[in-house]
Amino acid sequence: MRLKGKCALVTGSSSGIGRAIAARFAREGASVAVNGRSPEKIAAVVKEIEAAGARALGVRANVGSFAEAQAMVERAEREFGRLDILVCNAGVFHHTPFLELSEAEWDEVLTVDLKGIFNCARAAIGPMARRGWGRVICVTAISGLTGYPEMAHIAAAKTGAHGVVKALAAEFASSGVTVNAIAPGLVETPILANFTEEALANFRRRIPVGRIGRPEEIAEAALYFASDEAAYTTGQILNLSGGTLI
Repeated sequence: MRLKGKCALVTGSSSGIGRAIAARFAREGASVAVNGRSPEKIAAVVKEIEAAGARALGVRANVGSFAEAQAMVERAEREFGRLDILVCNAGVFHHTPFLELSEAEWDEVLTVDLKGIFNCARAAIGPMARRGWGRVICVTAISGLTGYPEMAHIAAAKTGAHGVVKALAAEFASSGVTVNAIAPGLVETPILANFTEEALANFRRRIPVGRIGRPEEIAEAALYFASDEAAYTTGQILNLSGGTLI
């Protein structure tokens, strides 16, 4: 198993891509801290992981809060003995025309999607660097690589996240800590409920492979970045969009 003996925290793992990553890591032997805001959803994922024979910890926390993120990382380290892998996946999504975008909505997206990475990484990277091994993986979006109408706030957060990834990769490479990002295109998650069937059909037509991505496909990329095989890979932004952006 590629992650046997490793301990991971996956934020926003009570559903969607984060849940798929948490489950995939567990199947590869990792102990996994599951994070979200719904106790019921967190408990369901913990139960799923434990049923597969792995160790799991449920932690309810808002990553946009510095104090809550710090406490979450500290609890995972306390329960598992250390934290080897941090996956910053938590995010919020609003598809809003710019002239209708409120300050509150802008602030919410930047706080969770961008500041949340700082909050979690700030707590996790120091101990990783001192131990000489660590993996930080940020799940962003291709909107951080190219502009999309009615997604200025999302694009700003994701582009900022890519800057953080590159800066941290450069700063901690010599410490044995790698930092990478996965930028998915449209993926089959609860976010799709925000789109009409017509909008989804239009998106599918623009995806060269002809379909929407699956959470499990993103999880496979996260597994690579989390593994020993990726020791020479850092500061990278992996575009997983079915050819939407080439």
